[in-house]
Amino acid sequence: MQRVGHATLKKGLLVAMAAALLLPLTGSISPAVAQEGVSELPWNMDANAMVTQSGTGGRRASILQLRITAWTTEEERQQILNEIQEATAQGGRRGTRAVARALRGASRVGTLNAPGQTGWSLRYARLIPMPDGKQRLLLATDRPVAFAEAWTSTRGGDFDVTVIQLTLDAEGNGEGTLSFGTEVVWNSDTESLEVTNITSQPIALGNVRRTN
Repeated sequence: MQRVGHATLKKGLLVAMAAALLLPLTGSISPAVAQEGVSELPWNMDANAMVTQSGTGGRRASILQLRITAWTTEEERQQILNEIQEATAQGGRRGTRAVARALRGASRVGTLNAPGQTGWSLRYARLIPMPDGKQRLLLATDRPVAFAEAWTSTRGGDFDVTVIQLTLDAEGNGEGTLSFGTEVVWNSDTESLEVTNITSQPIALGNVRRTN
């Protein structure tokens, strides 16, 4: 039962990223409007990262620091989606690395830091309003996060993308997940993004809170 739950959680995380890439900015509740009105940047956040150690069953925790300095614009979102579509059409290794390639060409929108580790540049940051009044914050970087590999004893392999999904209340507090070693590609038949690889068990992020 536990293994099924992990698989569902991992796929759900990537489905959320696919939805954020596909979502057009139209109507009065567009992410663009929400992003402009939520707060002045930069937006600083802390989160408690916890993971169950394989084999021992013990849990390890650390504090992650997130800093958002810009939001990914609609134009940038479309550029990333176009790159994924073009790379996937070419097939082969370049096609399966489409998300990492697209993110690598994007501007830096913030940073992710962990104690004792070199920081990672965030390349994607989108804030999506939800029907219940909460908000989904989706962040991504084109690099594997070293501490995640060490904690989960899993390597991302050829898939460098790290994805962070947070569900937040109006004050910017909540919870979420971090997943690395992930990849999606464009399916021209269904005209949608599809999960093609999920390497790691997501790391739970709890007690997410704004610090500014």
